[in-house]
Amino acid sequence: MTDTPKDLESSATVSDGTFAVPRYFIPEASKTYEQAYQLFTQIEWPKPPKRADAVKNRFNAFCSLLWAVTQDKDWTVHTDLNKASYDIKKWPINYDAMSQTVSALKKMGWLEPVGKRVKHRQLRFQATAKSPMRTVEPFKVYELPWFPPDVEIRLGNTDLEKAPVDVELMANPKQKAWNAEHLLPVMADLNDKLASHEFTLFPFGKKDDFVEVQYHRIYTNRPQKNGNFWLTHGRIYPKTFELPSKHKGWRQKTLIDGEATTEVDVHASGLRLLAEDYYIGFELPETDDLYSYGALSNLKRDLTKKVVQAVINGVSLERKSWPKSFTEDGKTASLIGGQQWREYAEALSETYPSLLHIRKDVGLDIMLTESDIIISAMNFLLDKGIGCLSIHDCLIVPEGNVDDAKEAFYSAYQGKGFKAPQLSVGW
Repeated sequence: MTDTPKDLESSATVSDGTFAVPRYFIPEASKTYEQAYQLFTQIEWPKPPKRADAVKNRFNAFCSLLWAVTQDKDWTVHTDLNKASYDIKKWPINYDAMSQTVSALKKMGWLEPVGKRVKHRQLRFQATAKSPMRTVEPFKVYELPWFPPDVEIRLGNTDLEKAPVDVELMANPKQKAWNAEHLLPVMADLNDKLASHEFTLFPFGKKDDFVEVQYHRIYTNRPQKNGNFWLTHGRIYPKTFELPSKHKGWRQKTLIDGEATTEVDVHASGLRLLAEDYYIGFELPETDDLYSYGALSNLKRDLTKKVVQAVINGVSLERKSWPKSFTEDGKTASLIGGQQWREYAEALSETYPSLLHIRKDVGLDIMLTESDIIISAMNFLLDKGIGCLSIHDCLIVPEGNVDDAKEAFYSAYQGKGFKAPQLSVGW
């Protein structure tokens, strides 16, 4: 059950609209069901569906659209109307049901197109002033079972978990075959091993024994001048579960195969890999904390860490003020206080001069390397019968397997041709 969908589209012209996810439905027990069904029976179909499953799919499609209309402040909606997208995402409500329902509602004047369609963005529709869809009060919607594909290629360079899928590339026969040979088996193997272990999570502090831990991997394509694709980023994200908050202490309660857990983390992973980059490579100082070394010692460590990560991902140290993303994020803005960007930029330039010469998109490639390393480390543990979880560049393991986790990281880094990383243990 949900009140707010994950809007899979972005950008706007006339109105962003609300996304009608092709998995939303109204159960018969809902007080809105009867009203929705009465409206549904008024729809005029060019070819009325005869099979029960076809009627059910179209009703669910209508309910998803109806929910979006009632939720949106401008009565504006959009949905997935790309047939190839349904082949990739395997939505529970099929393409024919959704596309035919939208077409019927348009023909009846219940929905009308608004704005112009732009690249990578579905057309928006608005419930007209006379549309009976406007007479329904906002209601809660339920979700049909669905999980994203094991591997996705998305559009954009940042916040890929929310970026739209690059349907054209993923539907390309050549790319589809390449993914099936090189990318999908890696995730299938990892998820198969994870299925042999028991995980107990504590979402909102409450124990949940029935957790299926499966991951999916998200790439972005960086097209080359010769027209070839270049997949990068490649981080793994929880697919069938959510890791509880670490800041509130809920993640620290996590059990793996009934045992208490701890976190084994790579210190300054991005900076460490950048130091061994073929083009940028530089010597890191011998210190316990790369974020508090030298000229950085009098600065806020947490803010320094964020600045380093931002610079690796393309923010220039030569800019004059804080990036907009820093000032608009509440937690980061509170760290900044009255401090100046130049203070941090000058200290980093002095401590790690190579940060002034970062090439475009190197941060994405570092993320890809981090992801390859963490998958390798997880497989190292799983092959020894040790359950584990991961988030980006750290491992969560049973407390009795800390040494195994360290060995897993050392093996993974060595396997990729890197020096042994500096690790920290504990929540």
